[in-house]
Amino acid sequence: MTGYIDRIVDAEIAAGLNSSGALVIHGARAVGKTESARRVAASELRLDASDARAVLAREQPASALDGPTPRLLDEWQLVPELWNAVRHEVDDRRRVAQFILSGSATPDDDATRHSGAGRFRQLTMRTLALTETGESSGAVSLGALLAGDTIPNAESPSDFETVVTRIVTGGWPGWHDSSETDALARGSSYAADIAQHDFPQVAGTRRDPRRFMAYMRAIAGLSAQPAGYTTITRRMQEESSLSASLGTVPILHDLAERMFLVEDQPAWAPRLRSRSALLQMPKRHLADPSLAAALLGAGTKRLLLEPETLGFLFESQVVHDLRVYAQALGARGVFHYRDSKGRDEIDIVIEDDDGSWVAIEVKLGIKAVDSAASNLLRVTSKIARQPAAVVIVVPSGVAHRRIDGVFVVPLTTLGV
Repeated sequence: MTGYIDRIVDAEIAAGLNSSGALVIHGARAVGKTESARRVAASELRLDASDARAVLAREQPASALDGPTPRLLDEWQLVPELWNAVRHEVDDRRRVAQFILSGSATPDDDATRHSGAGRFRQLTMRTLALTETGESSGAVSLGALLAGDTIPNAESPSDFETVVTRIVTGGWPGWHDSSETDALARGSSYAADIAQHDFPQVAGTRRDPRRFMAYMRAIAGLSAQPAGYTTITRRMQEESSLSASLGTVPILHDLAERMFLVEDQPAWAPRLRSRSALLQMPKRHLADPSLAAALLGAGTKRLLLEPETLGFLFESQVVHDLRVYAQALGARGVFHYRDSKGRDEIDIVIEDDDGSWVAIEVKLGIKAVDSAASNLLRVTSKIARQPAAVVIVVPSGVAHRRIDGVFVVPLTTLGV
């Protein structure tokens, strides 16, 4: 791969710098944070480097602040004291676009670290969505669906097998266009490197990387499923000979979230103050579905032989891309719905900040669309606040509106 791939988040970075003194870009390692930040930064300091300025900054954090602005402080979490130093400098300068802090982990909580409210704007950067790599035309707008608008009859540029291969190769900017064999090898190496190097930095050297790998494999096997800590613990015990107590998993999950390797899909309630959402388990997702494929050792041919596993990984890909698009639109979030009795479910709910929402079911094949549409209409009819759109997302094909009003939208036509 050569050249920079324009990112949807680029516009969010520009807006963040225009409205705040410091911008914080979070995301898993290798999602492209540094390259995107460099495009708008006037100077930079990489805190994970071994040059004299980086060494000095680790000893005297304030020394890292000198330089043309916006100044990029990459992997800032290695020097947690930088947070307060940047905050004070922003207060003193009283100008926007002073600093960009990018990081692939969140430091331990520190009572002396100020929240940064009013000075910092924070955003999450994820791996490439299908529109960014060209597998989706983006002809069907998520914003239009949230607004209750109609959609064009758009044909997807990618076929079913291309989508499956894309799930395996992933959206990592450094290797998304690699061969499937290379991508699987890189995904496995990425997970192992994180466990061996990044995990001890965040968790402390007394934590066992092998147990963290077992946790990651467990999450890979539970992708796009609502799973409590007991279920994850049981899966870990099946995956590894290492012991895993119920108390271990919440700690590992917290550490994985702090490294942005997992991103839960919380339950949704039609009312903001409803307790029902709190009673439901979140669905679990890794940072990119390809990471799950690598941890499971599943290439395209294997996934095509195991449609159930493929279905979960495809749903995880849909959630991933919708998160990218929803964040760009300023939506409230990407959720899933399950009633208190566990009988009525909606795979994905996207809610805008004005309360409008879209109900989405994910299906691998067009043959399942009729039953999915019937189920969605049945479930949404019970909710007082009706959705702006009822949608079934499939891998490929032609986007269209059914006679019953349900939209069928290939992921390969979906965009912001």
